[in-house]
Amino acid sequence: MGLKKWLHRKTLGMSNDLKYLFSFIFPLSVTVFLITGPHTALDAMLWTLPLWIIILIDWLSPALSTDNTETPAPESFYKAILYALAMLHFFIIGLMLHYASQLQWHSIQAITNTLVNIIVLRILVGTSSGSSAIIVAHEFIHRRNKYERLLGRMLLCTVCYEHFIISHLYAHHPNVATQDDIATARLNEDFNHYWQRVYRQNFYFAWRYEQKRLKNHPPTALRFMNNRVFHGLLFETVFLIFILFYFGWTAGGVFLYQALSGVRLLETINYYQHWGLLHDKSDASLAWVNDSSFSHYALIGLDNHIGHHQNATLPFYKTPYISNGPKMPYGYFVTNLWVKLHNARYRKTSLAILKQNV
Repeated sequence: MGLKKWLHRKTLGMSNDLKYLFSFIFPLSVTVFLITGPHTALDAMLWTLPLWIIILIDWLSPALSTDNTETPAPESFYKAILYALAMLHFFIIGLMLHYASQLQWHSIQAITNTLVNIIVLRILVGTSSGSSAIIVAHEFIHRRNKYERLLGRMLLCTVCYEHFIISHLYAHHPNVATQDDIATARLNEDFNHYWQRVYRQNFYFAWRYEQKRLKNHPPTALRFMNNRVFHGLLFETVFLIFILFYFGWTAGGVFLYQALSGVRLLETINYYQHWGLLHDKSDASLAWVNDSSFSHYALIGLDNHIGHHQNATLPFYKTPYISNGPKMPYGYFVTNLWVKLHNARYRKTSLAILKQNV
């Protein structure tokens, strides 16, 4: 029996709700790595194997079933998953800082182990931040509950990207798939150009948006203090100073390194979710379609992205699957790697798919 058929059979009998527990596989493996470290250079590299296995599973993943006959679990079950993932992320950040504070620089061997560990920390914690914490934050910032929105902001502060809330809600969603949208990759735009462009423009937009929002306030220091981008920057700066003071400069550098990795992963996802979809708005092509069942459950429903743009207030697990749009040939985990390692091939394939959907 082929591996793909075996995976399909093993998942058939599982409740769809229980499949959302797949979202814990990677962050829990990162947690174990952090608890059992620091590691030697070889052992640290071996701990990247769970990520490669997840990418393989995503590549072999059966298509997502659109059969909705199963009675869904209560919303409290799904909320518990989101809150647990958020708390697990904060725990991972704490473990990472402690881990980094123990790394040594006193000899050639120690320096080698330290450098390899830092790279692995960037890969593992950065991927966990981008594929777990930021996705939970993404859902929370759309909620009406102020405490959940605050939790979303806190999660984004752990990757120094709190201003993303403003650019996402007030630039991306109103303008998705149009020339005015920062986060919609232009036709044939390569990822490196896209990454540099959106990283700058998201901050500039958020800052200008806050200045415009506060323009009628008295021109005093109080107006500046009401700037939400300033709030995020202040918290992130204070947190970084705390890290440097309590855990040391190595931990501070690792924190910023994983933050950059997590944000880069977020923008990679934004890149291929909307690549080349510049037109007058059409619900059929607000985003690319993905039907990898593993991506769906491991990323707690993020992939139903057309439905999310039609109604962003819905929890991801309630967002309907809509197939009217260009279809990604692989799941999210595989596509992340594809975009970064062979972007020219990704763009060529995606352009051909777009032409078939015209």
